[in-house]
Amino acid sequence: MSFIITIFVLGVVVFVHELGHMLMAKRAGIGVLEFAVGMGPVVYSIKTEQTLYSLRCLPFGGFVKLAGLDEEDIEKVNLQPENSYYRKPVLSRFLTIVSGSLVNIFFGFIVYVLIFALTGVPEVTNTIEEVVADSPAFEAGLKKGDTILSVNGYPVLDTQKDLVEKISKSRDMSVLIEFRSEDQAVSQLSSRRIVPEDLYSSGEGKIGVYFRVKQKRFNPVYSLWLASKETVNTVKLVFVSLNMLINGKVGLNELAGPIGIIQIASYTLKKGFLSFLNIIAMISISLGVINLFPFPVLDGGHVVLLGIEAVRKKRLSKKLETMVNNTGASILIALMLFIIVNDVINWKDRIVFLKKILDF
Repeated sequence: MSFIITIFVLGVVVFVHELGHMLMAKRAGIGVLEFAVGMGPVVYSIKTEQTLYSLRCLPFGGFVKLAGLDEEDIEKVNLQPENSYYRKPVLSRFLTIVSGSLVNIFFGFIVYVLIFALTGVPEVTNTIEEVVADSPAFEAGLKKGDTILSVNGYPVLDTQKDLVEKISKSRDMSVLIEFRSEDQAVSQLSSRRIVPEDLYSSGEGKIGVYFRVKQKRFNPVYSLWLASKETVNTVKLVFVSLNMLINGKVGLNELAGPIGIIQIASYTLKKGFLSFLNIIAMISISLGVINLFPFPVLDGGHVVLLGIEAVRKKRLSKKLETMVNNTGASILIALMLFIIVNDVINWKDRIVFLKKILDF
């Protein structure tokens, strides 16, 4: 079921991308011959005066077919020549091309807003949820429900900075922990001296407790700000990943294609709806950014051709454009086949990796 839900949601991400192209094309007066969701044979379709809306059997991808990219299409559907893509100003065509990616980025932004405002984000509290047996905390008598209030006399205002980091830096050194138990009144405090140990061979001090996590929600205005920051960070992550790939810090075998994306998203769905929403937002924004890369066939490649046309005051020859696009398509298809095979080969290894970073 998680795979089915994941495929459906990823289909929504692609649908949003193509919808952006179509809406801007219609606004610019460019004829839209077909708006397709999915690939392969048509399962269901409905025809309006100028546009065929179709649902296809394979739930991957989709496309928008614009009038004028093939002159024969205009004649077949009886569209006016002025509705041709190439008859429109460069700016109108530019906006039509980039709108798919911009809508993807905006969609990811909206998902982040919903996360912060409705679902909330996990926040680690200073209340103990579990004590590891035979750990320093266990030996000191700490138990579930105890709230740690101070470390060496300094109050715990931020769990990560004032508690976790201080304990981590105090390996093999005695620290004074002041806490209050759930069954105690506010004024009744207890204290213990504990020596943090390197329990997990991490080189850091641990006392052997897991802290309680709660969901923290934000008001709508602040959620917009947080979502903006998260969107910018996701965009930056795309370029950081590309730089690591170019510099050889990560290999091609670590890339994830359609199968890998479905695997990762469906696995995060099992871990919780919040993790799943985060992955969907990242995928949508990443798809939008990558599509703007200046590579033939991608939206960014079309933008480059438009830029050349704007400078030259005329199009490149149709033959040259076709050659450039066919070359780019061949490279992308070869890369996609490699990544799909890589997804299959690394299926089990990726599961192990996901467990390491998502299981607690």
